[in-house]
Amino acid sequence: MSQTPTEYDAAALPSAVTAYLDARDAKRHADASALFTPDAVVVDDGSTYQGADAISSWIANTSTEFEYTVTRIGQVVEGSRAEVLVRLDGNFPGGTVVLWNRFDLADGAIRALTIEP
Repeated sequence: MSQTPTEYDAAALPSAVTAYLDARDAKRHADASALFTPDAVVVDDGSTYQGADAISSWIANTSTEFEYTVTRIGQVVEGSRAEVLVRLDGNFPGGTVVLWNRFDLADGAIRALTIEP
């Protein structure tokens, strides 16, 4: 999507997106994993994770690898796609990064998630 993001508003996002972000922030890994379709795909930091087991492992590993805080700063919603702009501050290399979380949804679940600058 090429639209300019609006201010973050959880109420304007699809429920699966908000539930995923909330579960990740609270380190509720199983709850976050449950929001994906069985054949979902995640692309993050140059790697691709496909299917429930791979996505569950990715969530657990990336949630515990570094300590960080997440600030949701913007969003774009269009049909079955939602993009959420987040800022991470933590003890990872560089200390701060702003990333897009780009969601494709199907039947109320996350079919694909791409995380990129």
